[in-house]
Amino acid sequence: MRDPLLLGARFGRCMALALFAATILLLLALREGAHFNAPTTLSIPILMYHHVGDWGETRSDWSPWVVRSKEFQAQMDWLVTHGFRTITFQELLAMSAKHESPPAKSVVITFDDGWAAQEGVVRTELEPRGMHAVLFVYTGAIGPTPNNSGYISWEQLRALEAAGHEVQSHTISHGQLTAMPPSQLEREMRESRATIEKELHHPVEVIAYPYGMHDEQVMRAAANAGYKLGLRADADSAVGEPLQYRMPRIRVGYDDGIDIFAALMDSSQLRVNAQKPMQ
Repeated sequence: MRDPLLLGARFGRCMALALFAATILLLLALREGAHFNAPTTLSIPILMYHHVGDWGETRSDWSPWVVRSKEFQAQMDWLVTHGFRTITFQELLAMSAKHESPPAKSVVITFDDGWAAQEGVVRTELEPRGMHAVLFVYTGAIGPTPNNSGYISWEQLRALEAAGHEVQSHTISHGQLTAMPPSQLEREMRESRATIEKELHHPVEVIAYPYGMHDEQVMRAAANAGYKLGLRADADSAVGEPLQYRMPRIRVGYDDGIDIFAALMDSSQLRVNAQKPMQ
């Protein structure tokens, strides 16, 4: 049985994180390169997952990055019951180019790192519910065909994209971008994008920063490398500007039940109005 004090603390933490920042603001009519126009914004929650499974209670360091299987199923059922519809970043950017807003109650479901087990979760939990996912992979870990490395393969990623899912960049090595010299940072950004485009034959315009770590140099490198959006790994209320390159995501932990998830989703519908383009 869960400790009610711990549950209350988690609930308060999640509500504080989500109150202003679980809302995602996207600029419409994105221009090519690092400059943006059009002040219109829209809100859409982005969910972040890594592992789904029952990992026991012996360690706590991984608990923010794992969601219990039954909790994940309950979360997906909650989204369906409450009328949410999954959307990919390619769809969002295509709508932006047409000055269109996404459908009401849109949500983006993301998985980081490219673990092989994520394919099973997508196939068994999302597809039967009519949902699609966006997978952020770091290209240095991905092989041509399925193997025993623990990571998904390009062959599997191509099959997932054929089923309507999407792959975007998580760099080459999953290193700490804020600690890299400019030349290495540029390589991580550009070469991971080029590799995915070569393997999967579509533009790669979104990057999720490893560990969520970013600063002004990282955001500028993402813009210069041709990315239109950069994602964090948290929903900290200190969103900052420009929002396109530090977009918050909703992270659900191991012991966060459906009540916390519902509160996060409810608060993610709030709007904030703070944006400034990269110059």
